[in-house]
Amino acid sequence: MLYTESTVGPDGMCECSRQLPRSVSSSSSPIFDIVGPSSVPSFISGGVTETIEASTGTAFITVEHARGENRIIVVPGANMLLSAAEINVAQQLGLLNGRVVICQFEVCATASLCAMELAQQNGAVTILNPAPPTVPVQGANHLEVLKKLLAVSDYCCPNETEALQLAHCYGHIVPEFDPKKGNMDPLLSTFRQCLVWLSNQGVKHPIITMGSKGTVALLEATKLPDQLPPDVSIVHTKPFRIGTSTNFVILHLSAPIISDVVDTTGAGDSFVGALAYFISRHPNLGPIEHIRRAIWVASQSTRKAGTQSSYPRRNELPPSLFGTDAFTWPTI
Repeated sequence: MLYTESTVGPDGMCECSRQLPRSVSSSSSPIFDIVGPSSVPSFISGGVTETIEASTGTAFITVEHARGENRIIVVPGANMLLSAAEINVAQQLGLLNGRVVICQFEVCATASLCAMELAQQNGAVTILNPAPPTVPVQGANHLEVLKKLLAVSDYCCPNETEALQLAHCYGHIVPEFDPKKGNMDPLLSTFRQCLVWLSNQGVKHPIITMGSKGTVALLEATKLPDQLPPDVSIVHTKPFRIGTSTNFVILHLSAPIISDVVDTTGAGDSFVGALAYFISRHPNLGPIEHIRRAIWVASQSTRKAGTQSSYPRRNELPPSLFGTDAFTWPTI
């Protein structure tokens, strides 16, 4: 395999949130090893501390240049050293006092669970980005940890592959479907089952991101505006039971058509980071507007190469994106 260029940078979601901008705290553990020396200046500038107990956590990313599609291999390294004890220290320092706390699977899941539980106790909105989809936990039942994580997640935002793998972890069988083949109907039917399953695990706002096809989300009907934006449609209204309620709908939120896609690597993290920003900064907009605006930001990230380098800065985005009225897509 030949590659044409390489870059180094910290995790994407915190970086995307920084670009918008808003106060963001993060924790990881790079060290001085074969990757560390070139990475450390970038990590230190992002406020990350160091350890000598393990190798630097890395992700190897390949991008197919014709369409910008990517493949990612994660080697957690020192990321797995983050413990619940350190999360408790972070709590004492006030680092979990934000309006939104995001966790994902590139650090030890028991540490993430501790952070999510403390965040909810503090009144924060919790977002779980279950990527990569294998639950990273040692010395504990990973299914039990996953169950507890989902139960304390206000939002859970897997992509297509991650949603199917999470459901299969619990033996919840859903039809396999390749989104590159076929139309939207079987795709939405498959992910409807995943959304309902996530909601039954305790996730208040389950979302599945589908790349250029946008997202699907399960929301309470009472949270819908009187008139849906033109890029949002209801795809399932038949009553189905979640807990003791049947008042839910499944929505499909479209993504802008981007003709000059360069690299999709950062789109998922861009979506989650932007979602956290809009929930924190504009809580009264409601979940549909939060998701729509996050989709827009994520779509713009595909027009640049790299991960953190692809995230648009605020001055590169339309001012109406940050307003209080319903966001109207500008012409790209």
